[in-house]
Amino acid sequence: MRLDRNSDIARNVKIMEWMKTELLMSVGDLFNLMFKGVKPLDEALQDTLANIIMITYLLAKRLGISFNEMDYKIKEKIKLGINENHSIERWYGELSELKKHIDNKE
Repeated sequence: MRLDRNSDIARNVKIMEWMKTELLMSVGDLFNLMFKGVKPLDEALQDTLANIIMITYLLAKRLGISFNEMDYKIKEKIKLGINENHSIERWYGELSELKKHIDNKE
């Protein structure tokens, strides 16, 4: 029984390290693509951004935060940004646009 628990702990540590590395590499890839001046419809850009979002959700789950809790927290942050008239909302209205997008998915 003790061996199973130790291997489970080791496996959890290993997957967490992989997730952190994957997240850092993806952020590095994003910066590199932006530096190169990649276009918004470029598949590499979309893949990289999707990977960052996916890994973030999986890392949260490993840390004990459910997908629903992450969704809730994101919605809270969007509301807060709208209420505080964050510059991205004030200049572009993108927080309201994101809120509509998320509300329409539900």
